[in-house]
Amino acid sequence: MAEEEVAPEQGELAITRTGDRLRLAREAAGLSLADVATRTRITQRHLAAIEKSDFSELPGRTYVTGFARAYARAIDLPEAEIGAAVRRELEDDAYGARPLYEAYEPTDPARLPTARLTWTLVIVTLLLASAYGVWRFLSVEPDEALIAAQNRAADASEAPQGDVAAAPATKAGNSAAAVAANAPVVLTAISEVWIGFDDAQGKTENWRTLDAGEAYQVPPAYTQQFTLRTSIPQALKVTVGGRDIGSVGPADTLVKGFSLKPADLMAHAEGTGGATNAATSVARPQPKG
Repeated sequence: MAEEEVAPEQGELAITRTGDRLRLAREAAGLSLADVATRTRITQRHLAAIEKSDFSELPGRTYVTGFARAYARAIDLPEAEIGAAVRRELEDDAYGARPLYEAYEPTDPARLPTARLTWTLVIVTLLLASAYGVWRFLSVEPDEALIAAQNRAADASEAPQGDVAAAPATKAGNSAAAVAANAPVVLTAISEVWIGFDDAQGKTENWRTLDAGEAYQVPPAYTQQFTLRTSIPQALKVTVGGRDIGSVGPADTLVKGFSLKPADLMAHAEGTGGATNAATSVARPQPKG
């Protein structure tokens, strides 16, 4: 009898995290994890991890928030509210994972931290600061001032210099051949769009969601070593040196293997890309009605 009285209370206390809220809303809508995976294009394994609030199963903090927002949108929950709740849980988990330190009394030298412990704490702090700096570099989008500076740099890179200024352009293809190898490549979202970058083995790095109007300048190392992947090509505008290269693929298809090298992008803009920038397009599965 006592166990029956305690069970409901324990069940109520267990449903406290955002993952439980998403799972209950999905079940109330009569949807399976496979249904949500089809709507969001997120693997069932990652969706299950979100429902269990086991964020360690996901690739990184940026993925956790983006996946949770996409999940909420698929089952008609307020995605901004879900995203904010997940960020709070991430901060709480990070705080709870911090080691607890005993307060030392200044008057008791025997209880003061050793030099070895002090150096360990200094090294850990430096590693955490470095990791945070890398995360900020990969996830924070450029503001308007930075975008303006990039556009000015693009204009400067297109200006004729030295002997190049004296040589007249005789063919349209010359623009692709003469583009600077370090010309800035910028991805701008016309509407909300997912993007990722594939290495030579097809492994996707640095997944992110761009909101409508957001711009992301691709790091120079990415333009040389990675190719673009996106599932809504009509929602993405690609520019190199400030020039719009046109559509990267048919609407509502999965585009991958799209070269981001400035010369290849200019060739694509001129319609002379051919096999140089041959992306793979795969029809995207439509959500179930």
